[in-house]
Amino acid sequence: MNQAGGGVAILGGGMAALSAAWRLSEPGWRDRFDSITVYQRGWRLGGKAASSRGPHGRVEEHGLHVWLGCYQNAFRLLRECYTELDRATTDPMAPLATWDQALIPADNVGVADKFGDDWLTWLATFTANDGLPGEPGSTGREMTVVEFTRRAVQLVCDLAQSQRGAASVGFTLSTSPDPPRNARLSETIVDAALAVFAVLAEPRAAHLTVPQLIDDALLAVRAALDYDHRPDHKRYWLLLSMMTAVIRGVLADNLVTDPRGFRSINDEDFIAWLLRHGAHPDVGDFALVRGLYDLVFGYADADPERPAFGAGLAVLMTGSALFSHQGAIFWKMTAGMGDVVIAPLYQALRQRGVEFEFFHRLDALHLDDRRHAVDAITLARQVRLADDRTHYEPLTTVRGLPVFPSSPLTSQLSAPDQIPSGGWHALETHWSDHTDVETRVLRRGVDFEHVVLAVSLGMLPEVAAELIQDRPEWRRMTTQVRTVATHAFQIWLRPDEPTLGWNDPGVTLSAYVPPFETWASMPQTLWAEDWPEHDRPGTVAYFCGTLDAAWPTDEAGPGYLHRHQQRVRQQAVDHLDRHLHRFFPNAVSEAGFDWNLLSGVNGERGSAALNTQHVSVNVDPSDRYVQSIPGTDRYRLRADESGYDNLVLAGDWTDSGINAGCIEAAVMSGLQAANAVAGRHRFHRIGGWYLP
Repeated sequence: MNQAGGGVAILGGGMAALSAAWRLSEPGWRDRFDSITVYQRGWRLGGKAASSRGPHGRVEEHGLHVWLGCYQNAFRLLRECYTELDRATTDPMAPLATWDQALIPADNVGVADKFGDDWLTWLATFTANDGLPGEPGSTGREMTVVEFTRRAVQLVCDLAQSQRGAASVGFTLSTSPDPPRNARLSETIVDAALAVFAVLAEPRAAHLTVPQLIDDALLAVRAALDYDHRPDHKRYWLLLSMMTAVIRGVLADNLVTDPRGFRSINDEDFIAWLLRHGAHPDVGDFALVRGLYDLVFGYADADPERPAFGAGLAVLMTGSALFSHQGAIFWKMTAGMGDVVIAPLYQALRQRGVEFEFFHRLDALHLDDRRHAVDAITLARQVRLADDRTHYEPLTTVRGLPVFPSSPLTSQLSAPDQIPSGGWHALETHWSDHTDVETRVLRRGVDFEHVVLAVSLGMLPEVAAELIQDRPEWRRMTTQVRTVATHAFQIWLRPDEPTLGWNDPGVTLSAYVPPFETWASMPQTLWAEDWPEHDRPGTVAYFCGTLDAAWPTDEAGPGYLHRHQQRVRQQAVDHLDRHLHRFFPNAVSEAGFDWNLLSGVNGERGSAALNTQHVSVNVDPSDRYVQSIPGTDRYRLRADESGYDNLVLAGDWTDSGINAGCIEAAVMSGLQAANAVAGRHRFHRIGGWYLP
């Protein structure tokens, strides 16, 4: 797209939209554009990354948000934002002044491992390194495919060596504390494992499809293990089998030399690819593999029996997370994502002169007569501001931190007492009976010249019907790239975690019982909330997973949303009663979960008690998670492939090179959209590894 003057209309307020606005509004931007305006329905920014503050200033998230230490572009943008905002000078009372106060290393991760009829927890500690993600001047591409293969070999060799005097009950990248002797693997097993990877490390392995020597060595390892009775032995064997298959597949499929790189195997499911390269069938149910699928909600139609994740992206993301992370493999936010990421971005963008039009819902894009460009944009103005307001300021403060509230700041509205019949959240859902105050039409040449379409994939059929009808590539993208509903809930408990029976605060654990496969301990956020002393929580736990809620559906409407809300609440109650005891044994008795332990419970029990906590049911088209189903990669459009002269695309549903539903993908897509508007190369000032 060639650079031109005029205004830029950014439709949507999620991370991709804000990233595009960030790149476009760099110093000197007024020499290129007349204006940059972000249009957002409701009163909050962030999209699927939005959070707000509920009762007692508690953090209420859309779901569980954890950043990987390999997210080079997301961290770089955030670091630039905090540096420019300079809160130490401009807002010295704000408790989070720097990016490394907002996000902190979280190197304790784990998976739930089913062994027989029981579930065990398998915790890992990934040793922190000296790096910091998003360092200025770093390309993030120091890792090569050859180096990836070498490190994968080294990872398992290091783990094998560590078994000579280290615990075999966990997965670690460093030496663990000395365990009881009966937990150690024998020297014979370790030597056999090293022999497997010594063969793989030889160059001649590239020419061997199924090296008999490797298979024999793997069988020797398994024969020496008590596979059926020792969970630590079973884990070790499955790790060897998985990593052998990964390295063998990288070599046999010529990923080292194929110009398509990992994209060349993205039509194949990761588990199927592992099995094709000799992995044992049990690897498909290996806790580490299931945890990877849980990370990307990788289940067709939310069916836990139908895992689906493109092999190329799985290998790329796993390798990046394990071998390219900086500082720590995970980083956690010390308050809500809306507090530590979205609000600072909003403040910095406002300082730059970017305009925000809240309470503007996108209804439709309209093409010109030649169908070459977007000629008009129809928006619904949801509420009217008070007469003395020229724009809406969305932030309030909790404990000195600028945050988004859970409902609009009504003193800025013309009719503060006119709450929609469905509550204020009717302004943030596709299914709303709220009466808009007016229809607003933006015109090309008057209100905008360039359009950044940064809404969610699920909303495209609703707002871009003309474009989908006009171009077959749009039809293919919106029908072939899949989304899935998700659900999450948060509970606050007065006792701390050791009192509840859990001694590893701050862990993130996945691969557990559906439909809430993942839970995270999040005590680092409690300081930012404002509970009364008598009811102050010592524990906050987040749970999330995939939700079976088909879309599109003939049932869509307020009834569809309500039905799934009721269903999720019942599933959450059941999860707490039946499955929480494996983490918090002292919170559960034979009668089920002890609801009296909850902060803010007000004496309620069961569903009524859960209603005092926070539940997020993400079935709205704009809330659905974009999946990386095998064979769908080719249908994604790049930021600069809209097919229209003045339209670029932004979102984790585009072909950004990290084609998964994550913050890094959204940031990369937003930056690529901005580069397209400015007439720059797609990957101008974008770092990290991605699909070519």
